Amino acid sequence: MVTNSEIAPSPALAPFVRCYSYIEFDTKGLNFIRPTTAVHEIAMTFSFKATPLRIVNTKLVQSFESTYGGVIGLFTQGNGELIFNGHFIFFEVMFKPNGFNKIFGIPPREVNNQMVFADDIFVPDIKFFYEQLCEAKGLTEMCSRADTFLTSYLNKQKTIYNDSITRISNTIVKKAGIVNIDALAHDANMSVRNFERHFIDQVGLPPKLFCNITRFNHALALRFKNPQMDWTSIALACGYYDQMHLIKDFKKFAGYTPSIAEKQSHLSKVKYTSRVEP
Repeated sequence: MVTNSEIAPSPALAPFVRCYSYIEFDTKGLNFIRPTTAVHEIAMTFSFKATPLRIVNTKLVQSFESTYGGVIGLFTQGNGELIFNGHFIFFEVMFKPNGFNKIFGIPPREVNNQMVFADDIFVPDIKFFYEQLCEAKGLTEMCSRADTFLTSYLNKQKTIYNDSITRISNTIVKKAGIVNIDALAHDANMSVRNFERHFIDQVGLPPKLFCNITRFNHALALRFKNPQMDWTSIALACGYYDQMHLIKDFKKFAGYTPSIAEKQSHLSKVKYTSRVEP
């Protein structure tokens, strides 16, 4: 069983960081295989105790050992499997749609469909921050130190204000991707083309694709929250035309049909002790 505790960031970071996540599990000598699927959140993750046995990316045909931390970008498809063996503890920063860009000034497209080592992006202060996390006395102190680290980067940026892309991209997540792109562009007081350009620069994906991936993840999560709901009901609740439309998205973003994706998903193995909603 995987236990997960989510804690909200400081108010200053709230427009850009959804939560801090503390994850712990022990495979008890067995391989725990977690297939990857499309995701709509960029994560900065730090590993304590064991590290993943190996990460196999079947799309890019690469295998490598992980280090103490890194950045997991937006995934637009299944990207192989994560294979774990051992006792694991992870501390993760889960960013809101354009939060990674707003805090660090890094184009999120640079990490799409990738797991990038922390040392390749944040040298040299990332190792010092990791050492602070290791020395923290409990989760509350880890979160406080994360607040300080991220705020120091945020304060260096020239445009940290809560602009229209920040507001609208967060609305997309709250509405589980069930939105109209033309209406969003109008709300941002931009042409559709200009809105798409700014959205890609800050979020990393075209708005339509981001909405579709957000809706896919919402549909899968809804199934685990409401196991009594059938897939037809979930399709309608998530704004799909019909069940075949949902199946098409699942094959595109997970590589499986909904029923197989449900069995493969790690969500069924997660017990949340606390959660932060979008």
